This record gives sequence, structure tokens and C-alpha cells, in this order.
Amino acid sequence: MNETTKFDLFWQKVTTARKFTANLLFLLIVLIVLVAILGSIFTGSELPDLEGKALVVDPQGPIVEQVSGSLDPLSVVLNGSSTSGVNARNVLFALKTAKEDERIEHIILKLDNINGTGQTVLYDVGQALQELKDSGKNIVAVADYYNQSSYYLASFANEIVLHPDGEIYIEGYSRIRTYYKSFIDKLEVTVNLFQVGKYKSAMEPYIRESMSEAAKEASIAYMKVLWDSWMAVVSNNRNLASEDIQSFSDTYDDLVIQENGNTGKAALNYNLVDKLLNRNQQRDYLVELVGSDEEEQSFAQVSLNDYLTIARIDEKTNKSKNKIAVVVASGSILDGSQPPGMIGGDSTAQLLRNAHKDEEVKAIVLRVDSGGGSAFASEIIREEIVVAKSKGIKVIASMSNVAASGGYWISASADEIWASHDTITGSIGVFGFLPTFEKTLDKIGIHSDGVSTTKIGTGQDATQAINPILARAIQSNIEYHYQRFITLVSESRSMTLEEVDEIAQGRVWAGETALELGLIDNLGNMDDAIERAAELAELEDYQTFYPALPSEWTYQLFSQLFSQIKYFIDSKAEENILIKKSFELVNDFKLFNDPKSIYLKCLDCLLY
Repeated sequence: MNETTKFDLFWQKVTTARKFTANLLFLLIVLIVLVAILGSIFTGSELPDLEGKALVVDPQGPIVEQVSGSLDPLSVVLNGSSTSGVNARNVLFALKTAKEDERIEHIILKLDNINGTGQTVLYDVGQALQELKDSGKNIVAVADYYNQSSYYLASFANEIVLHPDGEIYIEGYSRIRTYYKSFIDKLEVTVNLFQVGKYKSAMEPYIRESMSEAAKEASIAYMKVLWDSWMAVVSNNRNLASEDIQSFSDTYDDLVIQENGNTGKAALNYNLVDKLLNRNQQRDYLVELVGSDEEEQSFAQVSLNDYLTIARIDEKTNKSKNKIAVVVASGSILDGSQPPGMIGGDSTAQLLRNAHKDEEVKAIVLRVDSGGGSAFASEIIREEIVVAKSKGIKVIASMSNVAASGGYWISASADEIWASHDTITGSIGVFGFLPTFEKTLDKIGIHSDGVSTTKIGTGQDATQAINPILARAIQSNIEYHYQRFITLVSESRSMTLEEVDEIAQGRVWAGETALELGLIDNLGNMDDAIERAAELAELEDYQTFYPALPSEWTYQLFSQLFSQIKYFIDSKAEENILIKKSFELVNDFKLFNDPKSIYLKCLDCLLY
């Protein structure tokens, strides 16, 4: 037996042992989960009595349209937590139920962890809080620190409490992107980019060192609309002027210096908070306000999750046979089937198909929260909307935080489009992206060669420079898709091609401006869209439901594992900047899975 054979046998044994160990570990995890589930079923837990208790709203993550169900270690590493967010629908349901619940007198907001919540969702939750307050409920916001998202909701409270060593950090809106051109040049990757639209700047980070003037112009235009809206709401809640909020951010250094570095006192003196209390004082204050719990350790309270469970049990079930299906399309649009928190051409189309095949469904509301993605997948989804309408089913597109590029494409064929005044939409443009690595491989001594029976053969081989025949064909196809996009908008919105082209070019708009331009029909939240769908379908009684496909339960098992990866990278942050940037770059590439490498994607629609 030669050395190679011995090594092969040894390696086979190692592989067998590894597979056995991995399978054993997996079965052990499954057994633990089953025991936990069965234990919870048979032992049960008594739900708390709500009388005399405060409802504590303490979301552990951003409030989102749809909680992610993807098994994605990269998103965990990059997003900062394994927590995928809290469903906005649940938060809104709890707040609206509490408004009518005589057992609930106080609502305590603890909003430390909601950073990353989109402004449209903040607006909807804020309006629900305002209705609570108007009904006579007392709302108290308590935190060690308020960021821009948490302070927006806190401003609706009757009282805002801040830790004396805490801070209110209001930074406005900015658009910061990482530019990889020099990095890509060093790797000698060839970026083959095809696009249409003066403002379609999605791929600028791969071909530039900085933001173009066109991108700056487009970004500041829609950000100003959102920022003015944010300031108007918060200043009205706190009896201030919008100029006061602007001044607080612009002269923050002077305000803090005036208080000898005391950020808490600076916020108090500026009337942004009502009380400065440390954690012990906060607890004592809430005990005095609400009453003590049974253990006399804190104030009497019920968590949001427990309250939701009780509210769902008490909820009166609507028995109407008329249904309005609400299909949530949240995340990037990718080809194929995708888990919750992403939009799959096949999976989201299946949700729409299931809805329009149900004879009891008389209307569909497509709730869109997406900057787009695959052009092919976007069209697959839109086709199902056309089929639904052909059956006489009314379709309303309801835009959330973002419904741009592919997000607008899948909305365009609806009977009506509704958006919030804070929605980011538009970005009507198309691009193609096809990197090749022939120079990178040549640099390390790897080459490829071969023969083909046609001139276009091996045209998409990433180890070789792009075939010029393919390059010209792709550019022509990109221009075709742009014309198709503006034609779709033209026909759907009763506008001329010239009118659409003028406001397209990849330009991004805020909801209020989009209404003025004719890109949407009305301003309103999802409830408004549902009511409008019922009106168009001539329904006096109806029930709403959310079609869903089976989710990936394995996400629950492995999210903790991925959070450890995140911890490792964060613990060595300075040493691992390159690792994190590499993850970001790979994560960007991972989202490009269109079969023809053609995208309706707005990467400029995220605010940082």
C-alpha cells in the first residue's frame, strides 16, 4: 500500500468521524428542542392577571414589516445581533387593543433596542401611541439613552425619563456608503457594469472612490423631506419648533459644553426630557406610579409578548367569508424561493397565487418594503398581480419604509398605490453587474483557456474577460428593460413616456413628492390601504389574513451559533476591519442572483 493510498484511507476515516460527530450533535440539538417544546406544552404557564399592571413595550430589535426567517450568518455578523426584529403588526395590534382595554392604564416604553426601525413604521407606531394618549392612557418612556428612532416614539409619551448619565443623540439623516474601487483594483477584479439612468448610483461603490454629484443631489432631496417630517412630529410632541430640533443637532457641542459635559442635563434643559432618574430612581418612580409587583422587586407589569397572547385569546374572530389577503413583500428581491424577511420571485409569487386561487379572497393588499433586486424575480411577482386582477380581484399596493426600483416594479400594476409621506420610492432604473476575475487569477499564476463552437462561447465565464459580443447584448438588454420599466409606469400611471423618463433615471423620491409627481395615488398606512381595498371590492364585512409559506425552523437552532461569530469579530474590532469589509462585499455580491444579471435595485434607499 503506497503513501497516497494510506493518506486517502486515513482521510476517509477522518471524514466519516466528522460526519458522525456532526450528525450526533444535530440530533442532540433536535432532542433538546423537542424536550423544551413538550415541556412547555405539558407544564404550561399561567398568564398574568392584567388588573393594575402596566403594559411594557420593550422590543428586542428593530420594528419591522416581516421578521427574518433566513439562516444567514453574514446578516447576523453585519446587523449586530442575532435578533431579527419585532413584527410591526404585533406591536400595532397590542397598542390598539390596549386603547380599548380598561385594565391597562399605563404604558411603559423601553426603546433601547429599536435602532434600525424605518421611519414609516415609526410613524405608524407613533400614531397608535398618539391614539392611546388621546384615549386617556398614560405613557411613560424610560431609557438610559435615546437614539433617533427611540426618541421619535418616546416623544409621544406623557413623560420622558432619562438616566442622568444618559444622552439623546439626534443626528438627522445621512447617506454614507463604503467605496471599494481601490480594494477591487488591488484584487484586479474587472467590474463589468451596464446601466441606464443618470441617478442610478447603486453600483458606484465598485467603480468610484466617492459619491457622485448626481447621487448627492438625489439623496439630499429625499432625505430632507424625511428629516423635515421627523422634526415636525417630534417638535409638535414636545412643544418645540422644528428649528429647535435642528439647532439641537447643529450646536450639540455648545449645549453640552455649557453643562460642563453633562449630556443628560443638556437634554433636560432643552426640554427634550422631563426627568433625570437613575435606574433605582426609575424603578421607585414606576412603583409609585403603577404599584409594586407581587415580589415587591419592581412595578406591576405585563410584557408585550404576554399581552399579545392574552389579546389574541380575547380577540373576537371575524367569521366573514369575504377575505382580504395581505401579502408581505419585505427585503431584497431574489430569484427562486426565499424565507421570510426576503422576497423570492417564486415564493412571493406563490403567496399571491394562493391568494387569488382562494375563491373567498375578494381583494389583495401587497405590503411592500423593499429596495428591489432581481429584475426577473420582480416580473414573476408582478405577473401574479396581473392574473389576480384578471379574475376581478382588487389589488392595492401599500408601501412601507421603502418601495423603490424592483419594489416599485411589483407595485406598478396594482389598482392603486398607497404610501406613507415618509416612504422612499421611485428609483426607476436598471443595471447589470457581472464581475470577472481574469486579472486576479493571472496575478497569482492561474490561467484559463479553451475552445468554443461559437463566438459567444464561455461568455459568462468569470475566469475570463467578458466576451464583447455578450457585453453589447447585455447593454442592449438593459436599455430594453429600462424602456419596459418606464412603459409599465406610463401605462399604469396614465403618463406619457417623456413624463416618466423625466422623473425616472434612477431618481429616488419621498412619498409626499411621489404623490405630487403622480407615482402613487394616495398617502396612508396599511390600515388605510386595507379599507380602500374593501371599498373597491364593495365589501361591507370582511376578514384580513396573511398568507404564509412554511418557514425555516432551523433558523431558531443556529442563530445563537452565528451570534458567536459576531461576538468574535466585534471583540477584535480593530484587528478585523478587513474581515468585516470583506463580509460586506461578499454579502453585496450574494444578493445578485438574477439569472440574466439584470437588476432593479436601489442601494441608495437605506439611511445610516
